[in-house]
Amino acid sequence: MNNCLKLTPVVEPTPLPVNYGGQITGFDNTSNHWVIDAEFNANCAVNLLVKPCIGDKVCFIQCDNHYYITQLLARDTSHETITIQSDKKVHWLAPEFKLTAFDNLEFISLNQITITSKNYMMSAANTMLQQAESLLQQVGKFSLTAKGLLRTNAKQQIITAEKDVRIDGERINMG
Repeated sequence: MNNCLKLTPVVEPTPLPVNYGGQITGFDNTSNHWVIDAEFNANCAVNLLVKPCIGDKVCFIQCDNHYYITQLLARDTSHETITIQSDKKVHWLAPEFKLTAFDNLEFISLNQITITSKNYMMSAANTMLQQAESLLQQVGKFSLTAKGLLRTNAKQQIITAEKDVRIDGERINMG
């Protein structure tokens, strides 16, 4: 009887490249690379969403004869803004997501902003301003309440109802 125990070969993962450290000293516009220690040209790793700045201390690796910035370690205090940047589409997926800004929060899109929700609430403590070339609102029921003056102003206004129009007030001025 020939009993041989066959062992599967041990598969080893590819070793990780060595981390290097340095300081960003420039940006090469022709190659779109960050320059580290005035010596090494590096791209940002895909997961590095914070845009580097000149003067940042970074970790970088060499992989396939290219350098990649993998982490930002420190930033000079003269740079007050952290910019999130990606050349890929970004999709955040989480059970709950909050954006909090204590001074200003600004959303800018050069094309379209879409907000979809089962329940939608918008409030402002002081002033809310809407400006648009055209504003279309389609609702099942619409209730508008003002504690003080409610004013609508237009060159022409049309009020249409299928059944009744009711105007109720202590005094009604028409004309």
